Amino acid sequence: MNVFLTVDVDVYYTGNYELEARGHGLGIDFILDVCNRHGLPSTFFVDAMGATQWGEAPVKMICDLIQGAGHDVQLHLHPNVARIDGFEDTWDLLWRHDRDTQSMLLGLGVEILNRCGVQTVNGFRAGALAANEDTLRAMQEHGLTLGSNRDRDLKSSLESKLNDLFPVQNDVSRVGSVTDLPVSVLRSPIPWTDGTYRHLEVCALGALEMRDALIKLERAGVTCATILTHPKEFFYMKDGKQAIPIPKNRRRLEHLVKFLAGWESANVVTFGDWRPPVELPSTSPPEMRLNPLFSMMRLIEQGIYRVERKLSAPR
Repeated sequence: MNVFLTVDVDVYYTGNYELEARGHGLGIDFILDVCNRHGLPSTFFVDAMGATQWGEAPVKMICDLIQGAGHDVQLHLHPNVARIDGFEDTWDLLWRHDRDTQSMLLGLGVEILNRCGVQTVNGFRAGALAANEDTLRAMQEHGLTLGSNRDRDLKSSLESKLNDLFPVQNDVSRVGSVTDLPVSVLRSPIPWTDGTYRHLEVCALGALEMRDALIKLERAGVTCATILTHPKEFFYMKDGKQAIPIPKNRRRLEHLVKFLAGWESANVVTFGDWRPPVELPSTSPPEMRLNPLFSMMRLIEQGIYRVERKLSAPR
C-alpha cells in the first residue's frame, strides 16, 4: 500500500514563520528530524499566499529547509491570507470563488513556489480542503495533476465539495486529468464525540489507533493511504512569543513513523515522486471501523493532557 505522509504548513497570524511554522524547532524541524531518523519521505503543502502579505523570503526559507532535508514541497493555499489588489476573502473558502479567480490564485501560487526554489509543483491541497469542480479545472490549467482535497471526516469542519464527485471513495481516484488522494478515514466507534468518521491525522488518532487503522486499510485492499498533520500539532504558542511542546502528539508521530519504517506493506512516497498508474481502483473499499478500545484509550490520553496543561498554566 502506498502511504503519503503529508504536512500542511499554514501561517495566519503574525507572519513570524520561525514561530508559527517552525515553532523554534518544535514544528517543521521536529517533523523533518523524526522522518529523517527513520528514513521516510514526506510531502509538505506550503501555503504560498503568505508571500503576498509578508514577502517571499520567509516562504523561501521554509521551502529551502524542507527541500534541503530531502523532502517534497507542494502547493497549499488559504485565500484569506492573500493580499492581492482587487481580491478579498474573509471566509477562507476557495470554492466560493469562480473558476477564473481560482485559476489566478493557483497560478500565482505555483509561480511563488517556483521563485522560492521549488522546481516542480504538481500537487495541490486547498486550505480546509475547500475545493470544488472549478478547482479541478483550475488545477488542470496549471499542471497540478495530483490533489488531496477529499475527506469524509466532516466533524473537522472540512469544506470539500469533491467527496462525492470522484467515483471511488476513501482511495485514490481520478476525474479528468486530476488524480486525488483523499485523507483516509475509518468509522468511529464513538460517533457521539467523534462524528461518523475519524481521519488519519496525528492529533485525531492515538498511536495504536493509527497503526491499527493503517493495517485495516491495507487488508481491505486500499491502494493509497494519506495521513495529514500540521506543524502546530506538536506545539502551541504561548503569549504569541513562545513555543511549548505537545508531548502526546510528539509521541504519536514518533510511533507512527517508526511503525511505517518497519512495516513491509508500506511504500511511503511523496507527491513529487509518485506516478499514478493508468488503471486505478474502480470500486470503493469496504468501510472499516476503528478499534473501540484504542479509541477509548485516545480519549483518556487527551483528557490527561488537558488536565496536565491546565495544571501547568500560571495562576
